[in-house]
Formats: sequence, structure tokens, C-alpha cells
Amino acid sequence: MERVITLECGYDDEYVSVVYKTPEGNKRIRREEFKPFVWVQGAAIGKMCGGRTGELKRLMGSYGIGAKSLKTKVHPDDKPIERIENGYTLMFYAKTRMAYQKFLNFFKKTGVPVYGKKDKDGNFEKSERYILSVSPVEQHMMRTGKRLFKGYDNYDDLKRFIFDLETQGLNARVHRIEQIGIRTNKGYENVISVSSFEEELPAIRQFLKIIREEKPDIVIGHNSENFDWGFIETRCEMHGTTLQEVSGEFFPNPIYKRKNETVLKLGGEVEYYRPTVIWGHNVVDSLHAVRRAQAIDSNMESASLKYVTRYLDLKKPNRVYVPGNQISTIWNVTDPLYAFNDEDGDWYRTSEENPLRDNYEAVSGQYVVKRYLLDDLWETDKIEVKLNEANFLVAKMLPTTFQRACTMGTAGIWKLIMLAWCCENDLAVPAFAKRRRFTGGLSRLLKTGYVDRIVKLDYNSLYPSIILTWHIVTALDIMGVMPAMLEYVLTGREKYKGLKKKAGKMAKQLRAILETLVNKEDIRKMELEVQKWSSEEIGNDKKQLPLKTLGNSYFGSFGAPNLFPYGDSMAAEKTTCIGRMCLRLMISHFTSIGYEPIVGDSFTGDTPLFVRREVDGRYFINIMPIAKLFDDKSSKKDLLGREYDNSDKPYEVLCGSGWEKPSYLYRHKTGKDIVHIERGDMKVDVTEDHSLFNEAGEKIKPGDVNDDTELKYYDGDDIFRDFNFMEDRRCLLFYRKYGIINSYLLNSSIEIKREFLERTKSFSARNKTEQAKYYFIRNCVSWAEKKTD
Repeated sequence: MERVITLECGYDDEYVSVVYKTPEGNKRIRREEFKPFVWVQGAAIGKMCGGRTGELKRLMGSYGIGAKSLKTKVHPDDKPIERIENGYTLMFYAKTRMAYQKFLNFFKKTGVPVYGKKDKDGNFEKSERYILSVSPVEQHMMRTGKRLFKGYDNYDDLKRFIFDLETQGLNARVHRIEQIGIRTNKGYENVISVSSFEEELPAIRQFLKIIREEKPDIVIGHNSENFDWGFIETRCEMHGTTLQEVSGEFFPNPIYKRKNETVLKLGGEVEYYRPTVIWGHNVVDSLHAVRRAQAIDSNMESASLKYVTRYLDLKKPNRVYVPGNQISTIWNVTDPLYAFNDEDGDWYRTSEENPLRDNYEAVSGQYVVKRYLLDDLWETDKIEVKLNEANFLVAKMLPTTFQRACTMGTAGIWKLIMLAWCCENDLAVPAFAKRRRFTGGLSRLLKTGYVDRIVKLDYNSLYPSIILTWHIVTALDIMGVMPAMLEYVLTGREKYKGLKKKAGKMAKQLRAILETLVNKEDIRKMELEVQKWSSEEIGNDKKQLPLKTLGNSYFGSFGAPNLFPYGDSMAAEKTTCIGRMCLRLMISHFTSIGYEPIVGDSFTGDTPLFVRREVDGRYFINIMPIAKLFDDKSSKKDLLGREYDNSDKPYEVLCGSGWEKPSYLYRHKTGKDIVHIERGDMKVDVTEDHSLFNEAGEKIKPGDVNDDTELKYYDGDDIFRDFNFMEDRRCLLFYRKYGIINSYLLNSSIEIKREFLERTKSFSARNKTEQAKYYFIRNCVSWAEKKTD
């Protein structure tokens, strides 16, 4: 079915609502019967109804539930495979339409509930995985073969609604909304002004009414899930009502934020947020797309709108900026007392000393602020469409919602793909297995000391290429479809790599032409063309990166049979062993023609470092990933492409010996396996040959670290004593809005740090840097309390 935008089905619904668009672009809803199903292990039959098959059949008849055996072989003569024979060989399904809640009640009656049994605190106990299930929407998509967005070639073909709040402050119980900016990618723009408490609730109503009237496919904000929607929710409460009550005036199914948090998967890390639900619409947060891009691109230093726009080369030529503390004051000026230049977005307050200049027009303060707000939305729009294009492409393959496709991990993607294949072909799902250690990749330190004239040699997509070239498959894949799916993903990646290369070549040619132009109008047009192709280059790079990650995660899924039912540790080990041979062949060949092999010693760019600067006679501390310390503008490449940042650093870095000023930073790429080390308050990712230090100060390798190993830390307590002087409490509000610990909080007083800890008892680190900041604050408070004792 084409032009499906989303599907809706609650636990009490007997019908699935398929939201789609007609060829003319009108939104419609088709109701389809919902017939739930789950996969069940054969061993569960002996547990259901206490093993009384007659009672089980009677119960199935009364509920209208059937069961069927699933194929464990393709051909009758095939040898049986133990994990498939012991896996989910049965499918229980509703014979007629049925609400999922009723379906779940059937399994409760049998004594084998789908989600396990709850303990006295209401939490699910650990139980045998007798039943395998997915959400109602995912069940319907698997059963019917429906997928989202067929008929749409580009993400921007969908109608996307972008909004942003301007508020008096960050505390929704104290500060109110001042403006609500709105934009769609189809031409609608509006700024709703709020000048008093009495106007705020009508403004929220107007905002919700516009969503209803515009009928967007996607509703987007930047950090909207953790700030804007929560702010609106709280402001409704301050007016004596709720978001659900107010939105119920415009929507048959009111808007609400879920009580339970869900997961945003960021590589090896996770973040949590409460999703906003607008029935019939996809609600996404462009900050999520940025954070996921950061997880696979260590050069992206910040998730702020201004930085990402610049990083992706999407900055609007006539972008308007207004300082946050001046927005209200300037908005209240309704007379044309400001000069505005539409070519570059510059503006200023006119006066006798500073009259209207050439190429400027007289405008009101409201006009300036409105342009600023709409430009903010323009940037959010461009960032979101660039970074979520890849999620849009992946979502077209997956039997799940767009919101989940934008937040789920890669192993979950492969699991959904294979479960959908099993559903469509009546295949049994293999049993999960215990994860075991297996032989890893090749890593050797073959030469120590200073080495010059280095060449880096690498394979393209080594593990996925090995899997396809050597046809490494698992017997669990009885129809042999997994390699075809992997090849499909890698082919898509190569497509975007080619488009990236083409766009980069075009941008380079146009830059050369730009340098020869003298006419101002020609220069401006050419600058826009250069920006267009540069943006295309970066955008296609961002499209290929998630596909690269998805392809690489195929090997990771092989090695995790505890999470992925088709995981096969033998296939994973075969991949790494062939990888070792490939690398040995590379070493052997290049040694034979005069090269001498070495292996570098590295840790990853997201490793946090303690940094201190001297400010007004006092030291000011910050914790930053090492990649952020590398100055790209000052770096130089040698003839072999190695990058050195030799610029003078106005700060010191904390080392085992204390605070030291870095002499230079060196950056290089590596294809080696990364080892994750976690001990107490420390997390670090290093290559296998990297040196660590144990408690005795002895050098050890990551492979030598075990449960009894104590790693050496800096043990001077001055780090906790010297950075507790700032009394500004706004850093607490900054954390509430953005969920980020800033440097002011690190240098705040013990009282402010203690208040932060009391408010964040369920702290969940966004990344290793945020975790290091949290532990630093905690250790500062602990040190102060010990000192008092």
C-alpha cells in the first residue's frame, strides 16, 4: 500500500487505523481488522494450563485463538537444527479480530503470560523466554506486509511541521511562553505572540488548532521531547487544566506525554525521554537525529542548533540573530525603529547618531524577532531533513513506526527484519542462546618508539565484505536470505558514497570559479551554488553513515545470540578469523615490497579529559572529549595525510602526574577493534594494544584486565578542592532544559552541587563525558563531606 504515513493500534483496539494519503495529498484513515499473534516455544505447551491439553484447547476455543506449527526445515531431508527445533516453533493467533488486551488475557489464564509474571512491586520477574512478541502495530505490519512511505522518494516529500517555543526562562512553573514559532516545509509560517499570562492558554489552543488544520505527517522540534512539549504540558497545568483536556478540543484522541520513559539508542550508549503522542502523526525530535549523528561522527562536537547548522554547512545567508535576553524588549517595539538588511540579516536600533543606512529598511522590533524565530525554524527544518533522511530510508524497510525507527538500535533493526521474514514465510524463530567469548581481530604492536613516513592501509567495510565474499552464513537462516539483505544495505551505502563524491567534486569546481568572479551579484549566486553542493556532499555522507553502521552491526548481531535469535557465535568467530588472515596477508605483501609494519596506540575521540584554564587569577575546570580539543583550523597534514595540531593550548590537562600543558595533539583513523573498559567511575574505549596502568603503576594491556584488576587514577584531592567557587544557580536550570551538565555547574559551590545530586537521583549519562562530569560532582561532594567529618 502506497503513501502510508503511520498506523495506530492501542491495546484495547480491535481495529488498526492506517493513516495514508490519496494521490491528491489528502489524508485519509482506513480501518483494518487487528488479529494479534505471538511466537511460542514448544516447551511452553507443557506449562500452559498445567500441561492439561484438553483445558488448553477449551480455553483457546472460548477465546477464538488458533495455533499452527511453523517450518523448521525448507526441505524434508534437511538435517534438524537444534536451536530451531527448540525455538519458537508455534504461532498462536486470533482467528477473528481481537483487541491485544484480550489476547494477553488468554495467556494469563493459561499461566504463561506473554510478558512474564510480576513481583509484589509490580515489576516483571525474570522468566523463561517462552513467548516472543512485538507491538500491535508491528504485528499488523508483519502480517499484512505494510510499510511506511512507499511512493515517496525523498523525506522532504512528506509534510513536516516544525515548531519552537521562546520562554521567559527554563522553569515552566515560574516562567511562561512568550512566542510560539511555526513553519512547515510546504510554505506555512506563523509566530504566535504571548504578552501576558491571560494570553498564554489561548495561544496554546491556537498552536494545537494549527496542527489540526495543517494535518502534518511529521511534527518536529529541536529538544522538543525533553523541553518544549513538557513545558506546554506544565503551562497547561498552571492554568488549571491539562494538555489532554486542551488538545481534546481539537483532536478526537488527545495529545499526551507517556508516563514511562523510552530509549534513544546511541551506539553503545542510551538516553531516555518521555515520548509525546499525537494520534495519526509522527512526533520526532531533531535533537535525537543530531545525537545519533554524533554517535557515529566524533568530529561533530555539539548538538546545539547554531553549531550543527554551521557543521552541516546549512547556514542561511541572511540568518537573523537576536540575543535571548533581548527578545521580549525588542518584540514590544511595534514602531519602525530598527534598521534591517535583508541581504545579510544585520539589524540595529536607529538613532540620530546611527540613522538608516543604504541597503537597510526601517522595520519594527516585532519584525526582527519574527525573522529570528522563523530562521531558527528554517535551520531546524534543514538539519532534520538532512539527518533523518537515512532513518526515512530505513523506515521504508521496517515493520515499525517512524518514531521507533528514529530511536532504535541496529541490532533491533536486524531482529525486526528477520521476524518479519519469519512471519511472512511461516518460519520458526530460533531460540536465543547464551553469549560466549570468541576470537577477536588481529592487533599487534610490532614496533615501538618514534616512527616517521607512515602509510595507513585499510580494507573497505572489512567484516561485511568478508561475510559476503566468503559467504559466511548461519545454518539458522534456513532460507539463506540474510546475506541478500546485507548486500542490499551495503549497496545502498555505496550509492550515497558515490553521490557524496560527485557533490564534493562539483563544490570544488564551483569554488575555483568563485575565486575568479568580481561581480557582486554573480558572487552571491555562486556562493549559493557552492553551499548547495557542499550541503549535498555532507548530507549524502550523513545518509551513508547509518547504512554503514547497520551493515557493520550485522557482524555484531551474529555475535549476540542472547539478543538476536539468528545470532551465531561460530559465524562471528569465522568472520574475525578470516579478518586476521586478511590483515596478515596485507602485512606479508607490503613487507615483501619494502614496507615495515607497525601498529599505532590509540584511544577513541570521545574519551573525556579534565581541562583547566586560569581565569582572573583562579582556575576554571571543564571536562571535554579529546576530539573537541583538536583544532581543525590549526591542524596540518603531512604528505601521508597524518593530522597534527601543534597550536599553543591555553589550558592544562590532568594526567597521572598532575596538570600538564599538552605540546601537541595527533589524530588518525583506525580499523582496529576497540575494547571497552569500565571500572568504577571510569569508562574508556581503547585499542587492544593501548597501555593502561594498574594500581601499582605497572603497564598492562586491556586484554589483561579482569574483575580483580584495580586501575590507577589520579589520586590528588586538589581536583575536588579547587573548583567550588561559583554561586550562580542558573546552571541548574540549564541542566533542566537541555539535560547537559555545563562548566558552570562543575565550578559551582558545594551547596549547588549537592542540590543538583538531590534533584538527579536517576541520572542517566548521555555519553562518557557527561558521566565523567556527574562523577566529578559526586566526588566533590563526597570529599567535602569527608573533610567536614
